[in-house]
Amino acid sequence: MLDFMRKHAQSWMIKAALGAVVVVFIFWGIWSPHEGRQRELVKIGDQVITVTEASRYYQNLRERYQSLYGERFTEEMARKLNLKERAVKDLVNRVLLLNEARRIGLRVTDEEMEASIHGNPAFQKDGLFDKATYTRALQRARITAKDFEANQREGLLINKLQGLVLSSVMVSDREVLDAYRQGFEKINLDLLSLNPADFKDVSPTPEEVKEYFSKHKEEFKRPARVKVRYLSFDPKDYLKGIPVSDKEIQDYYENNKEKFGQPKRVKVRHILIKAEAQDKEGAAKARQKAEAVREEAAQGKDFAKLAKQYSEDPGTKDRGGDLGYISRGMVVPEFEQAAFSMKPGEVSNVIQTPYGFHILKVDEIQEASTQPLEKVKDQIELLLKNRQARGMAYDLADQAFAQASKDRSLEKFAAEKKLPLKETPLFSSDDKVDLDPKLKSSALTMAKGDVSPALRVGETFVVLQAVEKEEARIPELKEVEGQVTEALRKEKQKEKALARAKEILEKLKKGADFKALAGQEGLKVEETGFFPRASAPPKVSGSEELVKAVMTLSAKSPYPETPIFNDGRYLILRLKGVQEIDMAQFETQKDGFRRSLLLQKQEAVVTNWMENLLAQAKARGDYKEYQPVNEAI
Repeated sequence: MLDFMRKHAQSWMIKAALGAVVVVFIFWGIWSPHEGRQRELVKIGDQVITVTEASRYYQNLRERYQSLYGERFTEEMARKLNLKERAVKDLVNRVLLLNEARRIGLRVTDEEMEASIHGNPAFQKDGLFDKATYTRALQRARITAKDFEANQREGLLINKLQGLVLSSVMVSDREVLDAYRQGFEKINLDLLSLNPADFKDVSPTPEEVKEYFSKHKEEFKRPARVKVRYLSFDPKDYLKGIPVSDKEIQDYYENNKEKFGQPKRVKVRHILIKAEAQDKEGAAKARQKAEAVREEAAQGKDFAKLAKQYSEDPGTKDRGGDLGYISRGMVVPEFEQAAFSMKPGEVSNVIQTPYGFHILKVDEIQEASTQPLEKVKDQIELLLKNRQARGMAYDLADQAFAQASKDRSLEKFAAEKKLPLKETPLFSSDDKVDLDPKLKSSALTMAKGDVSPALRVGETFVVLQAVEKEEARIPELKEVEGQVTEALRKEKQKEKALARAKEILEKLKKGADFKALAGQEGLKVEETGFFPRASAPPKVSGSEELVKAVMTLSAKSPYPETPIFNDGRYLILRLKGVQEIDMAQFETQKDGFRRSLLLQKQEAVVTNWMENLLAQAKARGDYKEYQPVNEAI
């Protein structure tokens, strides 16, 4: 699932769905530990991003993914997708972009502002802007028209700036051909490998060991160690006895009805016959094929079997074309219009979209509905209790931090509140210890006596105090002599293996027979078989150096410049064969490939440009991080 989310974020279904939730995510309310507390997280120039702002945006991101993936979206996925870092990065980028747009004199006119609001489907009724709908939407979000429109104006300003930056990005025909060739050309290699461990006659002298240690002391540095005491504040411990009135429940329900509603959904299958609009002849053939398949479906043939036989959508073909339930805004307009105008069991006419030609079949329709208050009352009560409990846990943790900072100890607070004060042994970054990795990382940055602010781990808040600290140090040679000797021995083995590999490679470049020389050297020839040039060869692990070397091989230069160290051995490569690309196939796919390449270039340009803006801010001293992201939110 995680790989799917990472690799296919631009696919047509997910891209459309993300676009839909962007429209409404700003209206989703979230809880933050202490709304009145505005601790600084990052400062860019005179603009401050607070912990509360970052927490709110992070929760919005989580809810957007949760709405898309439901129960499949887990806390582990959120961590692996680095959503906390992404949330802060998005907020930092927003400030940088706005500063740059204003610096170069860009502005948004009132007419542009009005058009963007009037064109937003969230504020429309029967396809037209409706002031009452607009007002209700802002009231539900608890945001004033002034604040919303200021935020909207900033968004439009950012879009203008990004459009200006991307307007110069172009893709040449040569770039398209080269990129296509790299992706689809296949090659076959012969490999020779030399393992440094096979060079046994290596015995470092004491003098060599001493000299090696003097040059590599940092590699044998003993890491810092720390012992901490800590208090944990779990919201679950404060749930009991928290009162929630019927009025509070009613108010929450009325202000958040959209959370308890489900829009009209259609369970649909489809068969896709791909086509490029620019290729008129190909599109005509694709439509002909789609019409023929549609005719078979209309005659009563099993739609799922037809999808498995004919559909060119790899994501749904093996499921009989099943897309599951879709709601408005999740798919392209042409597809949506057809799906939501059909009855259960009905087969559509052939529908054309930017992806080709579709035949749809609706399996089931779920009408829009809102769960009644009585059905969700217990859910709301628990949510409100949890919210209060989190606030109580955070406030106690904050009190513990304040008192311990004054007393230079957590013991007094723990005794007063009758809380268990836990303690770790001395540990380093390499040691296993019964402490969350985030807390472990924070603890190792603390000096003896330091008290941390409230750190959040999941739903729990923790306050640490470092009670003992051993700083990192360079050991004496006698403490690590065995490790140093072994490291030097391996280094010398690598040197010998590389020297031999270079000698062999040089002989091959001068015309020596590959198999004969391999036999003389006692080396086994391995053949990879044909594989895409842009990927790592089979039978070996991929590395950037290896892929780059493979890209340089040609009939005129079948050998790389130097042996490649990979998987603990030196490789000598020889290009044995090439399967050229099909130029006729390239011509049919060229336009689509050009669009894909343009998106990649645009993404790279924006990424590099944003990194440059951040680097400039740091160089000017206009950027400061006050605390680690994972500890603050």
